[in-house]
Amino acid sequence: MISICTLADSKFAIKFLALRESIRNHTSEYTINLLCLDDDIFKLINNNCKEVNCHNIKDLLNSDKELKKSQNNKPSFESLNLCGGNEKGAKKLQFIWSLASYYSWYCLKHCNIDDIVYVDADIYFFEDPTRILDLKDFGSIGLIENRVPYNPVNGLYNVGIVYFKNDKDGQSCAAFWKDCLLHDDNEYASAYGTCGDQKYLELFPKLYNSVFKIDDYLGHLAPWNIHHHQYIADKILWNGKLQKLLFYHFSNFKEDLKNKTYIPAPRHGILNLKNNKFVFSLYEQYFKDMESLNENIIWNDCI
Repeated sequence: MISICTLADSKFAIKFLALRESIRNHTSEYTINLLCLDDDIFKLINNNCKEVNCHNIKDLLNSDKELKKSQNNKPSFESLNLCGGNEKGAKKLQFIWSLASYYSWYCLKHCNIDDIVYVDADIYFFEDPTRILDLKDFGSIGLIENRVPYNPVNGLYNVGIVYFKNDKDGQSCAAFWKDCLLHDDNEYASAYGTCGDQKYLELFPKLYNSVFKIDDYLGHLAPWNIHHHQYIADKILWNGKLQKLLFYHFSNFKEDLKNKTYIPAPRHGILNLKNNKFVFSLYEQYFKDMESLNENIIWNDCI
């Protein structure tokens, strides 16, 4: 049984539903914990997806003064960059980024589970996600790389998927990550607080011995790294390893369901993919799944 946690608001609801569909397509042995960032998505998912455990951000804010106070934390360099220097927007984005660490810690503490896999809601699985659990004997904390040449702002690792075992190291690491984001004056902030929650991941192997790299065993792609892979039939070649694709991170995917079209990832400079048949097929499948979900009566009646 794989326990997954993620977060989304109503604007991201269809992406969450696509993530859920991709999990359901490959396994029935799963639970999903969803942190709902507004009331609309809470009502939609809580009323119609019975296997999803929904938590409302309002409840967490009301029960934790430190979390509530962190809404006014200083924005990171990358959040300001993405918001064009608008501090109000950057603070909001920074807070949302902080919730991956908080919710991972929260689920370990309160959900009576053996481990948790944090997954960004715009990820879509093309293979069985329980394959991640095949790696848990390698350690208590699992990370994925950005799979691009090193950038000192974004860091080595990507926050799209992070694994924590519910043991001493996993609990400690999740709490450490959470605390870094709650307190923008932490001792690591100047060096590791440049990209929301993400660069803090570089500290995990420095502070804990039980960290393993998921990349060594499982393949994944994202808009920022598709040009750093080779494609052989239905597999990807990365760092000398030929891998099946476990998931794709559809960051900045711009769907236009009304007009039956999409732009893959404009912020990452990906406007079309017709010169890469393999990656293009992934986007086509993702969009087709979204179209099907959008036509569903539950979706149209509830949001």
